[in-house]
Amino acid sequence: MDTHRSHRPHPQDEPADIAATWRDQQIELVLPGVGAITACADPRLFHDPDPEPRAEPDEGFRRREPTTPPDPGEVRATLRARPPLELEHTWLVVPALGPVLPTQQSEGMIVADLSGCTSPGELRPGVPGREPGVKKPARSSREHWWYRVPSVAAALRVRGTMAGHGALVGSGREWFEPAVAAREDLLAAHPDQALEVALNVAREHGQAAVIRLGPAGLDVIPTGADPRVPHLEAIDVLVTARPPRCPLRGTDDAEPCRPHGGPWIEAAQRAQVSWEARRSQALAVQECGVCFGEALPPEPDQPQLPRLALRTPVPFIDRLHLRSGEEVRIDPLR
Repeated sequence: MDTHRSHRPHPQDEPADIAATWRDQQIELVLPGVGAITACADPRLFHDPDPEPRAEPDEGFRRREPTTPPDPGEVRATLRARPPLELEHTWLVVPALGPVLPTQQSEGMIVADLSGCTSPGELRPGVPGREPGVKKPARSSREHWWYRVPSVAAALRVRGTMAGHGALVGSGREWFEPAVAAREDLLAAHPDQALEVALNVAREHGQAAVIRLGPAGLDVIPTGADPRVPHLEAIDVLVTARPPRCPLRGTDDAEPCRPHGGPWIEAAQRAQVSWEARRSQALAVQECGVCFGEALPPEPDQPQLPRLALRTPVPFIDRLHLRSGEEVRIDPLR
């Protein structure tokens, strides 16, 4: 299987540990009757103090640096500074990241199946004009949608419960995965029954795990789709209310993000394309309380054009940033 990997700037320039990401990820949800929350079970939140974020000197106008993935220590310091929130009920969180179609672009065939349930060869389409007799697959096929929030939420609502939505986010906010949550006591009469319902929904949609989040802590229950996902039980979790902010930044200020790269040399152009893809993926699963996904005016030292492009609709996103550290080019849903 060929995959397209693109380097992403990050203070910890090492491959992601898939098992570790299920512990140190941030679970950011909008829950019915609760509101917007962030939950994180990273043990460093409770044991290893991080240095306080650096205070920038106020010297009048200062051009902001490009918004690259923040240092995880800065993100943890931000979470610690928020007042903790007590969850009254237990919630079952089902990831909603589905497999994706390989790209049809002329640069080469890129194949990625995020579910782990399908052989890459079964997803490999013929390129029209190059392989006679092979039809191009329908791009709107629901079984290949990477954005599975509607179908996962519908599968939970059919059981008579309300569904919250949100995302699983990397410790440095370098990747974003959609997720859906349901209240355990509304999903079934007994906690074990509710968990089984959630696991069945997760398996039907090719998900690797179900997360149980509540007063008793956080559990990660693998579905068996990915053997790398660990089984975690009753681990400490910090839950806080989540203020509206830019999803790409690791702090709670009201600063907007700033593009990385630019229209100069080839490396800068690639960096900007990657940055715009990460921003679009983040805005697809989270609301921004700063720019709300709209174009912002330029800073005083920039050309008088909007500094940020409009958010890219989910059907037009053509690449994803994954928790493995890879950037994968895909066919848009359209």
